Amino acid sequence: MQGFPINWAYPRDSTFKFHPLYIKYNNLPFASINADTVKDDLNGVVATAESAGVCAYLSWLLRTKALLV
Repeated sequence: MQGFPINWAYPRDSTFKFHPLYIKYNNLPFASINADTVKDDLNGVVATAESAGVCAYLSWLLRTKALLV
């Protein structure tokens, strides 16, 4: 992963963008995303190197949602 504390960028060849949880949220406005649902989804992710990208994405969603409160 590359980036800064709240902003990040994934490598162009990253496969996490095909992960079901990325697909679930990637076309929704922040206002319609429920932070508790994101937390539940993040709790269900198995902690492997392969899941690092989707974990970073879900964590970024939560940090961004916290800024909007």
